[in-house]
Amino acid sequence: MTAPDLSALLLTVTTAEPQPGTKRVTVTGEIDLTTRPRLDAELDVAVASAPSRLVLDLLGVGFCAVTGVAALGRVRARCNDAGIELVLKPSRVVRRALDLAAVGPLFRLEGSRPGEVRSLAAR
Repeated sequence: MTAPDLSALLLTVTTAEPQPGTKRVTVTGEIDLTTRPRLDAELDVAVASAPSRLVLDLLGVGFCAVTGVAALGRVRARCNDAGIELVLKPSRVVRRALDLAAVGPLFRLEGSRPGEVRSLAAR
């Protein structure tokens, strides 16, 4: 008997292409040491599809550990290398994790507060 895949219970990742050139990855659940490998794999597939714009919808993330912030930093670096515009739509939890790690300004954040759009260029 094999152990159940806990990451599947704790994290849901869905991908869509709402318009040509834009890939939207919606993440719900928890981002931690258990779920990070699964999240990394899903984000690798999204980046490999070479969209011009990658939107990470993290509004459904209720827990984001330091390893989740590291995963977001990794996808940011991969997108920069590939010339892909990365946009995060963080939940309050993800926004707080990014701010505590002092890396929030490195990301383009949309919808993190009503009417707010933040980016490194805007600062």
